Amino acid sequence: MATRTLHLCFLALFSTTQTGYGFNIDVRFPVIKEGKTKDSLFGFSVAQHKQTQKSKQYMLLIGAPKEQAFPQLKPKVNETGAIYTCPVSTDPTDCTRMDLVSSTDSSEIVEGMWLGVSVSSQRRIEEGRVLACGHRYIKSYGSDGQRSMVGKCYVRGNDLTYDPSDEWQTHTYEACSPFDLDLEGLCNMGISAGMTDTDVYMGAVGSFTWQGNVHVTWRDTNPFNSWDYSDKDFGKLEKNSYDYMGYSVVEETKLLSRDEDTLVAGAPREAESGAVTLAKKDDGKLLIPVTTIIGDQLGSYFGSSIAVTDLNNDDWNDLIIGAPFYFERKEERGGAVYVYMNENGSFQKKASVVLYGTTNSAFGIAVAAIGDVNQDGFQDFAVGAPFEGSGKVYIWMGSMKGISAGPSQVIEGKDVGTEGFKTFGYSLSGGLDMDENMYPDILVGSLDDRIALLRARPVIHLSTDFSVEPKIVDSSQCGDPCIKVKICFSFILSNGNKAFNREITLKYTVEADIDRRSPRVRFVDSRLGTHSDQMSLSSKKCVDLGLSVDEIVVDKLRPVVFSLNVSLQEQNIKVKRTLQNLDAFPILSDKQNLRKRTEINFQKECGSDNRCTSNLQLTAQCANERYQPFPRNGGQQVMKYNSNVKKVVLMVVVTNLPELGREAEDAHQASINVTLPPTLLYSGRRSQVRSPADGSLLTDSVECRADLTFVNCDLGNPLKSYDQVDLQLIFETAGITLFTEEIELQLQLGTLSHQTDLDPVAVPLRVENTILSSFSIDPSVVQTYFSGAVMGESAMNSTSDVGSLIEHTFKVGVDGEPLGSLGTLVLEFEWPFEVINGKWLLYLTEIVTKGKSETRCVPPGDVVNLLNLPLSGEHSRRQRRDAHIEAYSEPPVEGAVSILTPRKETYLLECSKGTARCITFSCPLINMSNYAEVIVRSRVWNSTMLEDYSNALRVKVKGEVTLKLVTDKPTIKMDSQSRDFLVNIDPVLAEEAPYEIPFWIFIIAGAAGVLLLSIIIFVLWKCGFFKRASRREMYEAKSQKAEMKIQPSETERLTDDY
Repeated sequence: MATRTLHLCFLALFSTTQTGYGFNIDVRFPVIKEGKTKDSLFGFSVAQHKQTQKSKQYMLLIGAPKEQAFPQLKPKVNETGAIYTCPVSTDPTDCTRMDLVSSTDSSEIVEGMWLGVSVSSQRRIEEGRVLACGHRYIKSYGSDGQRSMVGKCYVRGNDLTYDPSDEWQTHTYEACSPFDLDLEGLCNMGISAGMTDTDVYMGAVGSFTWQGNVHVTWRDTNPFNSWDYSDKDFGKLEKNSYDYMGYSVVEETKLLSRDEDTLVAGAPREAESGAVTLAKKDDGKLLIPVTTIIGDQLGSYFGSSIAVTDLNNDDWNDLIIGAPFYFERKEERGGAVYVYMNENGSFQKKASVVLYGTTNSAFGIAVAAIGDVNQDGFQDFAVGAPFEGSGKVYIWMGSMKGISAGPSQVIEGKDVGTEGFKTFGYSLSGGLDMDENMYPDILVGSLDDRIALLRARPVIHLSTDFSVEPKIVDSSQCGDPCIKVKICFSFILSNGNKAFNREITLKYTVEADIDRRSPRVRFVDSRLGTHSDQMSLSSKKCVDLGLSVDEIVVDKLRPVVFSLNVSLQEQNIKVKRTLQNLDAFPILSDKQNLRKRTEINFQKECGSDNRCTSNLQLTAQCANERYQPFPRNGGQQVMKYNSNVKKVVLMVVVTNLPELGREAEDAHQASINVTLPPTLLYSGRRSQVRSPADGSLLTDSVECRADLTFVNCDLGNPLKSYDQVDLQLIFETAGITLFTEEIELQLQLGTLSHQTDLDPVAVPLRVENTILSSFSIDPSVVQTYFSGAVMGESAMNSTSDVGSLIEHTFKVGVDGEPLGSLGTLVLEFEWPFEVINGKWLLYLTEIVTKGKSETRCVPPGDVVNLLNLPLSGEHSRRQRRDAHIEAYSEPPVEGAVSILTPRKETYLLECSKGTARCITFSCPLINMSNYAEVIVRSRVWNSTMLEDYSNALRVKVKGEVTLKLVTDKPTIKMDSQSRDFLVNIDPVLAEEAPYEIPFWIFIIAGAAGVLLLSIIIFVLWKCGFFKRASRREMYEAKSQKAEMKIQPSETERLTDDY
């Protein structure tokens, strides 16, 4: 069965905490009342009541729906619920039970009827009655005793007793018919209820299969016609079942009409998110729905609580609707209250303001109009959040603009009373001044068998006059006291009660020269810059204070600022048995400023108006460490930066010169502030102060302070008229990187003198980074040889068949940070790969890289190892260098050189000379660090040398390599570098074969020799050579013959020489 007990099922386990704060609802002197029976739910419903009959007093009406039954009930009944009336006293146990169910007939079942589920007071009339309901009241009918839970309400007189002559009280408030369970046999009437001057209205959530309904009983207000009444309700509407219409209900004027009552009924399950219907009464028996407001979250129970009040004092009542089960996990919200501002008798579908509670707080389970608790002319309201910590009540104040997003006061249950609460704020009632101090109070219920009446403290509006004289002080002609301060206080209550004659005590503090650490003026009596005291007053009261001026005043430009702080001195709390009168504990209004300021000035040499008007101007530019300004391009200075540039100088000129129509009086505390980019670090400064008129140097009083983000320099106090400051600020460039495209310094002049055109000045400096690189070839000249036999391409099986191996190492270095993604260094080769007739020259076999992300360079196209020959003979770098050295120092010799060797020539093969053909290719050094090597291996095409240059003494082959920068950043530049490399190719020296004489020459030579010999013999015979000599002659001839040797032939002699 859908009843208000659903809140207990859903929320009993919720508990959170929140810091509270307050205004004028007092928590130090609460009126606490306790139930008679444990777990009776004393405080489930509450209402304030003013009794005017028999005695004049204010009573607290408390519902306890689980209270035990009167013992005298027959037949025996255990539990009926009850209504208690409690006086406004300090005794927590002096509540009295109202006699509502003292007898029954056989058709009534009052066991568990939950009497006290709702309670109300008829506030509109002076002698207003009270209303109490029990929605679980059962009516039995028929021979079989069929039961219908129709609910029942009771009306009692202003004095809380039963008057049988009063038609209001004798009327049986059992509006639901018990004979049809599908219609109103389970209507649960009375779960919500209230009274106006003419109506008793009761919610019946169970009607029409829990669609819900509201019953209104109208009665003539004329005592002689009070018998005349009529009943109205919604009837069966075209709505869904289980909407629970009537779960909450309010009837009030100034909603849809200024004069006629409008019924507001909540249906927390309508449209699954809850709804509130505003209806009017027709001339018949029906309530006519006019407008319906739908909630915005499924299951939020929108409409479970309703309050009506005029928040902005426009003479139209506004609508406050609770949705206690609203939930937002991300924002940690739990419970919501929607405020709809009335727009001349109509409401928007969207709330004007939505207020949110904390998670699991049930914020909005109770809302109540509480009157104007601070008497500022605007109505206020309260919201209960019983499951937030020990329970909390939030107070919102009305205003001309409605309400603020935050509460003006938060009251927590643990701070109320000595034992505290656990579910403080479950029910609320307000708007009635229970202690007659002209401020309405708040009655707060709970599920803890305890309630608390929280009373409002008087609010004081304080009037303060605070003056300091004279407004301009001439320290050279100043007496003691030189300055006079006058303070006057008076006050009134916010409710305008002129009969309030209590004396209040104020604490006040006057501070002189509050903007300075050391004040320039001091109070005469204490010689300090602060004066504190207190004053008791019941009417206007004043005090005078005197101050003196220090003998030496350096700063005469800045004003002397005085401040006055005021607070209310709280009285000591005394424990009393009687109810404490809160007039003794007023509070200052939270809407007035309790801090006042005023100022005076010193007489200065700045004209008749005593105001210095300066004309500070500055110019600035950047320069190198030799103080030479950087050149400009397009109006902007440009610095060509490289790793050797260590410092940048900011050259600033500040003047205070008069111009046409502008004065240039002293600039007091003149300063310049330079905001630094992260690329620069302050190193030092140079400065001088001079007079532009004659160029004479003045006292340099410039002082600078700096940190990582700014430099602040004091230029003079004052910087006098016609003065000029030349300031050079020196910065280190440690933060400049290749990513730095521009440096901008922001300059801001400042002075305490009057000058309105001190706008910031930007000094930009474009940075062009220059990469410093190194480039070399090792070796730049390579010596190699050719020899052997001619071999065609098809006969070659590996690169070793091509010819001698050549290796060049191209070394590249970068000074500074690596380029990274900003650019790439590229080696561009002009490689002599063919001779002019198209034959191979230097055949590329492999390009290896070191110090970059890739280990090999493979240029596009057929450049490296075009014939795809297997690499052969590649050794380590050291082995190759040793082989080259050996070949260069000791070339192989296979035989002796013939003396018939012809004369040999030296050839130069170079592309630029047209004697060789070059191929151009590039090797990018991607992701290079600070150093990289490119090793290019090639082979001399041996066959070309043998075929075309066999008669060469040496063949010189020349190529070129250029180091370039490729980047799309216009601020990064590098000068390209070109290097030549040379390969000297010499033939291997070998023996020439001796010349072979033809055979016929030997025949002719032999015949000629025989002929010659014959001629010689003949001549010798004719000369007597063959004649026989004497014995002595014979002896001498023999002796000579013995000494002769056979002479070798010419051929044998030549052979022996070699």
